[in-house]
Amino acid sequence: MEHAENCDAKERILSAASQLFSQKGFDAASVSEIAKTANVTKALIYYYFKSKEEILDQLVQAFMDNATSLVLDFIHANIVQMIKDGSLDIEPDRLRFTDEREIRRFLENVKLFYERLMDYALQQRAIIRILMLESLKSSKHQGDLFRLLELTTGDEENPIFRTISEADQDFNYSEDMVVYEFFFSIIPLVNFAAYYDDYKEISSLSDGELRGAFLRSFQTSLESMVCDNSILLRN
Repeated sequence: MEHAENCDAKERILSAASQLFSQKGFDAASVSEIAKTANVTKALIYYYFKSKEEILDQLVQAFMDNATSLVLDFIHANIVQMIKDGSLDIEPDRLRFTDEREIRRFLENVKLFYERLMDYALQQRAIIRILMLESLKSSKHQGDLFRLLELTTGDEENPIFRTISEADQDFNYSEDMVVYEFFFSIIPLVNFAAYYDDYKEISSLSDGELRGAFLRSFQTSLESMVCDNSILLRN
């Protein structure tokens, strides 16, 4: 019982910090305010966390870990499996599929995957707003938003790269691919989640209408990379 209560208190602290950091900014939100919002004492906060910075570090790390897990689930179920089945071959400049049916199946799975990422980003939009706020000012956490680039590094430290390259050694991240992934795939998700509530209010769109419009925009961008039975990895 005591362990469960301790876990609940820690989660309340993280939730309160996430809420206040996204509303007021990291610097403006005080430990006292976090304690009041979480209904705990300041002493309990310092029992779990050495500092306010450590609270944010844990929030960002949890966000990154969960995002990485979602990507790896997609890669194992689709890219790695299709390579094993012989329906996908990775070449230096493209993903080449055996026929039109296979590439269409893959594109549909990518759309479903991006929808899951979108839902996760919306669930975590408080964290995303913090990352955006901190990226615009000189602070210790200014570069936290760019930690999302860790998902596109071509080295063994990146489990995403390692998983794909173990299935097909021809895989590598080109400069074009990294730029595309960051500015045309990741950052649109970040912006959509950060401004979702404001845009929905201004536009008077329903959740379904707004989400649908965003997914159609992503699909248009993805389709622009298709050439015959291939998805281009370079311009």
